Amino acid sequence: MNMNAPIPLSRPKPDGAIARTMQTVTLRDGRKLGYALFGATKGLPVFYFHGWPGSRLEAGFFEVPGAQMIGVDRPGYGLSDPHHNRKLADWPRDIEQLADHLKLDKFAVIGMSGGGPYAAACAHFLHGRAVRVALIAGLGPPEAPGMKGNRVGLLLDVGNRPLTSTVLGTIMRTIIRNPLAETHFHRMRARVPRASRDEEAMTPEFLQMLLSSFREGLRASSKGPMSDARVYGEPWPFTLADIKTPVSIWHGTGDVQVPVSIGRHYAKFIPNNRASFPEGEGHVSIITNYIEAIIGDLRAP
Repeated sequence: MNMNAPIPLSRPKPDGAIARTMQTVTLRDGRKLGYALFGATKGLPVFYFHGWPGSRLEAGFFEVPGAQMIGVDRPGYGLSDPHHNRKLADWPRDIEQLADHLKLDKFAVIGMSGGGPYAAACAHFLHGRAVRVALIAGLGPPEAPGMKGNRVGLLLDVGNRPLTSTVLGTIMRTIIRNPLAETHFHRMRARVPRASRDEEAMTPEFLQMLLSSFREGLRASSKGPMSDARVYGEPWPFTLADIKTPVSIWHGTGDVQVPVSIGRHYAKFIPNNRASFPEGEGHVSIITNYIEAIIGDLRAP
């Protein structure tokens, strides 16, 4: 026996899990759109639109039995190419092409936080294919009560200032992608109200997933979140009363990031909606504590 012969290594069989999170499709205009697949391949298909900044990886934070979560990078985020001067109405066209690529005739949609306006746009423009839509602690149209104050108002203000937007975006990307970001990122938990549902939800594991998602979203540049900031402040090309798709609205009364008044605005004007405003739930806890109920709503006949 040759004692000097190299010991053969047992290679793990690839299960495709990483590859499923690094998918792209080339759209008709030549742009690449990045997406990730999580969960059951034959489960309920749910397109998940991430928050701000975020990325497609956010769709994999929660394992929901019987559902296939499809996280999608908006233009300029993660694996998606930027889309110059994009508008809210452009997004449903991108999702329609992705659905065709995945051979999905019907599907559900979730819009979380900054993904809310994009989910609402799909509820309107993709009526018939997007069979149900859930808006979770979502930003709303610029005229909604609460969109001009607090942190949301600051974001919209940045979006209206191109030079400021570019500078702040570059600073944000530098900080988040710095190897030392973990130290500072965990301070986020200290900034939420003490003994709140959000403080409970923001475990070290959750914060690490959030940081990884932010880093992935900013992998190439800050063009994605900065173009989002501009889009959030622009008038919508439809009214909430125009939406015919059934919509579930989930917004905690304890949300200090996106005011619950925005969720109530959705509930007031969307004709076919089911609204839930859990007492004391925050911006993060609304989804960590209610994701299975949210998916259950999307399954409803």
